[in-house]
Amino acid sequence: MTMTQTSATAMVARVSTIENMERGIEYDRAAFNTWKYRHYFEFDSLKSDKNISVRCTLCIGRKLLSTSKNSTSNLSKHLARCHKNVKLTENPQDPLTDVTAVATTSTSTGQTSDGPTPAKQVKLDVRATGLSAAELKKLVAAYIVEDMLPISTVDSESFRRIVEKIPTKSGVELPQRKSFVGYLEREYDKMNSNLKATLEEAEFVSTTADIWTVNNKSFMGVTVHWINSTLQHNKAALACKRIRGSHTYDVIGAEIEEIHSSYGLQGKVIATVTDNASNFAKAFRVCQPCHLESESENEEGDDEEPTFTDVIEALSAASGDAQFSLPPHYRCASHTINLISTSDVDKHLNSCADTKAVYRSSIAKCSAL
Repeated sequence: MTMTQTSATAMVARVSTIENMERGIEYDRAAFNTWKYRHYFEFDSLKSDKNISVRCTLCIGRKLLSTSKNSTSNLSKHLARCHKNVKLTENPQDPLTDVTAVATTSTSTGQTSDGPTPAKQVKLDVRATGLSAAELKKLVAAYIVEDMLPISTVDSESFRRIVEKIPTKSGVELPQRKSFVGYLEREYDKMNSNLKATLEEAEFVSTTADIWTVNNKSFMGVTVHWINSTLQHNKAALACKRIRGSHTYDVIGAEIEEIHSSYGLQGKVIATVTDNASNFAKAFRVCQPCHLESESENEEGDDEEPTFTDVIEALSAASGDAQFSLPPHYRCASHTINLISTSDVDKHLNSCADTKAVYRSSIAKCSAL
């Protein structure tokens, strides 16, 4: 080879290297190189002055894709279409400059950047999201309590198979029924203590009470409502107790007073709302706290002759009454309106011969539907 040919070859190599470096610098300034999801793709080659080839590291077999150097819309559509279930994370590191590094290295090694760059292992941000034992028990307890399911649900084979599919940390297992009962009792005590501490800060509260029967078993439910220091309405369930025997006024009064006392609500309850049942009405009428008579009653009494009462008889009669007091009573307005729209309207329509036949016929047709 002559000196002229050697010089020409060296000149061509130098020009090729400079072109590769310029193309690398141009790529380094491209939109793809500064893209936030750049780390999910590997640079493959420069196809032209405007396009580059990259490989998706999320695809099996690292699919080869073509995109513009000045736009990443092609790659964004690929991620949205093929990897929509992957939680993408932005690259916290500085953008990679594969081509620039290759072009710079080629000046010392005499190699060009036309060939593919070495594959790099991309680290995906996949963090362990397994539940701890406390988190798993809390979720299962909420499911059982909120849906009012039997505690034996945790021993169900099908239920345990479902729970096994939940990602958990190493060694975490769902407890058996006996240990789960103890967990529920501890959580109840903790919740009860927190509720009592919250109610201690409330100056005034109101409560509601109701009794219902399911499968020949009666229950009393009591709720409490209050407004906190930020003027937000709060509510909580105080009790859902089994009521045995007849629902007499004294039984109802004793249960309500016991529930109020257990949460330290004496003197705080400004009203209790119930339905229009006669036993509730009598309980609050009989168990109202004793107040001084009004001035008008006192004035009327001044003109009357004094009467004498047998103290022994009065004490004997009082011993049979409840030894407690209940807060002021309010009847539920919604229940009152419901009674008016059903019972009272029904009585009125049936009281007139002209409307009775039409009303009963209409009701019968509606019931048949």
